Amino acid sequence: MHRFLLVLGFAALLAAPFLHAQTAKAAAAEACNARPTSNLVVSVKEKGAKGDDRTDDSKAIQKAIDQVAGTGGTVLVPNGTYMVHATGIHALKLKSKMTLKLAPKAVLKVIPNGAKSYAALTIKDASDVNVVGGTILGDRRSHKGTQGARGMGIEIGPKARRIAIVGVTATEMWGDGFYLRDSVDVAFCGVKAVGNRRQGLSIISGSRILVTRSEFRDTQGTAPGAGIDIEPNKDHESVREIDIEHSKFTNNVGGGVSINGWKGKIVKVRINRNVFEGPDPIRIKRAPNIRSTEICYNRFINKQVQDSGGLNKYAEPVESVFLQTDCSDGLDMRFGKNRKK
Repeated sequence: MHRFLLVLGFAALLAAPFLHAQTAKAAAAEACNARPTSNLVVSVKEKGAKGDDRTDDSKAIQKAIDQVAGTGGTVLVPNGTYMVHATGIHALKLKSKMTLKLAPKAVLKVIPNGAKSYAALTIKDASDVNVVGGTILGDRRSHKGTQGARGMGIEIGPKARRIAIVGVTATEMWGDGFYLRDSVDVAFCGVKAVGNRRQGLSIISGSRILVTRSEFRDTQGTAPGAGIDIEPNKDHESVREIDIEHSKFTNNVGGGVSINGWKGKIVKVRINRNVFEGPDPIRIKRAPNIRSTEICYNRFINKQVQDSGGLNKYAEPVESVFLQTDCSDGLDMRFGKNRKK
């Protein structure tokens, strides 16, 4: 495949200083190395979970969570596929001072439902919680309803603090892979959001949020359809001190990162050293406090069909690459009216 690369100072890009305020990263980056604070380990198998892709394991997993909560210990989910409720009283609820660790081939699989809104894992009114590894598999292909778009893999908030989501894949959710509101000091480290219907990650409100070395791809099905959507729902909500770095965004129909300030307030969002593949890398609307100088050192890839004398259907795709190498002026990619009337 022929590739056309417009590369401007790539070596300089790698060596250039990463200039931005350190508040969000200082608070959240340490969480990427999340560790339990006690030696207590409780396997969900001890509580009767089967992991056989047939049995409802919700109660057994919640029993393990309840035992470990408050101790700083670990709930261990061995390899296997664990069917879990995502609605009602049996939906899994994580609690303060604990780690939920999934083995590399462990899957929490949502039992198909017809709810407009659900969450496979909820972290609410809790602090010092880690979720590490494994996959959360939604019911997008088997959902029993047609309405709503809030079926989440992990829902964080309200009132969550010091939360680390590390190496978790959320895929095929009816709504979002990850959803965050009214929370502080939250880190998404090495996560993957793949093939979700509404968003890869929604950030509704909160502060000091870090997204690093993660992947968001193939988001489509219902609007907005973004890899990451930053969008307060109410006038009193705010999003501030967000760092999105070293991550990859591919084939998200609503844009790689979408920032919409139609309600609430959005300030101090830094988008640096990411790779965006597709025609809509970053969308910013009605967010006058977002400075273009905080969008730096990113790489934008757009595949196009090269004109071959009228024989486009026989032409090979061309990969056009643009690298930001200078943040002094930034790159303003706003769309629509950028200020509220």
